[in-house]
Amino acid sequence: MKTKKLPAITLFTLTLILVAITFLSLNTSCKKTSATNPEGYKYSIPQVYADGLQTASLESVGMSVGPIEEMMDYLKSANGHTIHNILIVKDNKLVFEEYFKGFKFVITAPDFNGEVMDYTRTTDHFMASVSKSITSVVFGIAVKEGYFNDLNKKIIDYLPQYSDILTGQKANITLHHLLTMTCGLAFDESTYNYGDTRNELRQAINTTDPLLFILSKPLEAAPGTRFHYSSGSGLVLAAILEKVTGMKFLDYANAKLFDPLRSEGGTWSATTSGLIFASGGLSFKARELTKIGLLFLNAGQWEGKQIITPAWIALTQQTQVTSTGNYLPNSLYSYQWWTTSFSVKGVSRKCFYACGWGGQYMFIISDLNLIIELNAGNYLGTDRVSQLDLVTGYILRAI
Repeated sequence: MKTKKLPAITLFTLTLILVAITFLSLNTSCKKTSATNPEGYKYSIPQVYADGLQTASLESVGMSVGPIEEMMDYLKSANGHTIHNILIVKDNKLVFEEYFKGFKFVITAPDFNGEVMDYTRTTDHFMASVSKSITSVVFGIAVKEGYFNDLNKKIIDYLPQYSDILTGQKANITLHHLLTMTCGLAFDESTYNYGDTRNELRQAINTTDPLLFILSKPLEAAPGTRFHYSSGSGLVLAAILEKVTGMKFLDYANAKLFDPLRSEGGTWSATTSGLIFASGGLSFKARELTKIGLLFLNAGQWEGKQIITPAWIALTQQTQVTSTGNYLPNSLYSYQWWTTSFSVKGVSRKCFYACGWGGQYMFIISDLNLIIELNAGNYLGTDRVSQLDLVTGYILRAI
């Protein structure tokens, strides 16, 4: 994976972490067909490529084809939907994979829509805040390697050069607080839109010292007492990881995560200062993202190599923040992952998931050995197709 240094306007706009808008669009329900259209979509097994993913049929893993074909027929009838791809992994097998036409993501366009293109398995899709969850994985690898033995360690111990601003209660901010977005800093990326020079995330991305900018913010709450969504936390985590490993963030991620997974392509944009935009700059292929998801269903292993530990997986799946002020409906927060639950045949199943602006999702339901990934271009939050309804009304109905 390569670092992609982008113009300033691209960098600050890439930071649009408007996941709340995305979730509002999930409330629209789909009208389901009563029976599969005999002339409609016909399911086929995903193709095998030399990327390490195994494929199988829906039926072989106990899933019904009918609801999946109904979903595809519905999407065909939903003119103008912004879904770009849907992948399902069940019992370690890729059992469903479909891509759609859609607008190319152009960050400088008023509606972010460029020319119409075919999204395919080779497309590096903008992942937005899914980047935060991948950063958490990279951080978990560093924990495994002994770089971080205590998540309650104060960040001032790693960043003594900022001791003059990490004063008072700010001196008590820990790694745990950054991972859970409970550091208490009044970092504001919502009052002003991301095209406004007063937007603080834009300012952090474009400054020569983003950590100085972020850590200089006053406290709005004592560390550890309140959830406050902040992309600034991910930037600080990336800087600390670089400090303790002695490697650039992306070099470490390549060596310890992407290369062992034999990941193809991908880019991760950097800030003006050169620090990786760890909280929102990843572009990645959909199939490659599911391989990271598979680590969580296989005790952290890929092809016999231990990438992350079962202990880190357990921490990631465990709700760490019991109140987010309903920032995302029916969801709480863990270590840069969201947690929720779904009802499947009347049984509540815990789920943790990565989520990003525009409709980027990877849901992982460990009890069902299931991964559902959706990518989209719903950057304005106007798509009437509900991704959540695709999951609950079709995909989980096929279980």
